Amino acid sequence: MSEDLLTDDNILRFTQGQRKKLEAHLLANGWPTDEDAQGTLMTLWNDMDRQALGNKRIGAAEKLADSDKYVASVIADVVRKFGSNIPYENGATQVGQGLLIEQYVESEQGKLPRVEPVPGEMSIGTANMNFGDFVKAFEDE
Repeated sequence: MSEDLLTDDNILRFTQGQRKKLEAHLLANGWPTDEDAQGTLMTLWNDMDRQALGNKRIGAAEKLADSDKYVASVIADVVRKFGSNIPYENGATQVGQGLLIEQYVESEQGKLPRVEPVPGEMSIGTANMNFGDFVKAFEDE
């Protein structure tokens, strides 16, 4: 092989081809009875499997990279459209512990009722509550 043909893909194709030739030679007269030939054949198949699985991993990684590129482009589009702010925060003010959205979009037919958050519903963070308080909160409803 010339120097310019020694790409990774060409090398893999060459070695896989040589393995297949050796496999055909070892199996020419059926399953070898010689233990060394049997060991060579098993090692050969192990190497062929390893190369095939490596190629599958590379393919999966390429698909994942394409997926990541798509997600990044969608995120970039959202940032270009809304800036670095969270879209639903535009025109919002902080009241107490919750976020109050001042704008309300009316539906065309008025089918959707206006929703008012209950106290604490828009709070950000975690709540510390023991099991008894948790059960009591649901029993009171």
